[in-house]
Amino acid sequence: MTVPPLSGAEKTALLLLLLEEPEAGAMLARLAPEQVDAIGRAMMHVSEASPGTINGLLDEVLAMARQTVAVGEGAPSVRQMFGQALGEDRAIGAIERLGPAARAPLFERLAWLEPTAIGALLAGEHPQAQALVLANMPEVAAGRLLAVLPAAGRADIVRRIAMIGPVAPMALEALDAALTARIVAAPPRQPVVGIGGIARAANLVNLSGMDETAVLAALESCDAAAAQQMADSLFTFADLAKLPDRALQNVMRTLDADLLIPAMRGASEEVRQRLLSAMPQRAAESLADEMANRGPVKADEAAAAQKSIAAAARRMAAEGSISLPGKGPAFV
Repeated sequence: MTVPPLSGAEKTALLLLLLEEPEAGAMLARLAPEQVDAIGRAMMHVSEASPGTINGLLDEVLAMARQTVAVGEGAPSVRQMFGQALGEDRAIGAIERLGPAARAPLFERLAWLEPTAIGALLAGEHPQAQALVLANMPEVAAGRLLAVLPAAGRADIVRRIAMIGPVAPMALEALDAALTARIVAAPPRQPVVGIGGIARAANLVNLSGMDETAVLAALESCDAAAAQQMADSLFTFADLAKLPDRALQNVMRTLDADLLIPAMRGASEEVRQRLLSAMPQRAAESLADEMANRGPVKADEAAAAQKSIAAAARRMAAEGSISLPGKGPAFV
């Protein structure tokens, strides 16, 4: 079997794992947050490597080392040398004349924080300060941060960003220093995510087979909007039309006409035809005739029948008989 070549992140991860912790840590400390993230993900998947792979990687590193001579670290080396040679005051002017690439990066510590943590850090700052931070961050990171800031103030912050003119470097450095001091004094707590929410709760209802009535009533009592969002996320009678043929046939076999007729009378023509197509032809024709001959059905009776059928489908999913498309993990 041909082994695919290692990516750059995988090579770096493997090399760091081969080094002693102090050396590996010193190398990681020189990398940007996105590079550390990529290498960390690669480390999680590097559990073993063949001797040939390790030898090939070390040969590659040695070949690069023989062809490269380290003469400095670019802008950091220039700033340090200018500071020592010219003194702090004159060095600042010389570095400014070299342009943005020579300046020390601003708000560097923020790059290591999640957007919600940065948002909490900026919560007490003036909107103009928030705008300056966003304007100096990479666009993708700034967009994620803007998304978690209070909605009421976002438009004003965007307006301020659009109107920003020349800003004295000392003002930005002072803001950066103030935020850095606050981070050092009280590191923001990183959020715990992905353990709940409406979608998760709806999937639990769908996959447990329980009736949604009590759940929606309990949620309605404290948050009507959340209850509506939950209702929109639950598997409904209309969602039966989205089931694969075999799953829909399994559901239809468990239902009797007394429940199906009022439910289907309250459904759209598209849903009715989809459900009838899952039945044997003779049974479908008989049910269609009975629907045509039966008198009007009350709307609440039709809704109750549809809820009962949706609950029955959810129970079948909970038992593993069928899977609910788009409503949670599938069963096999």
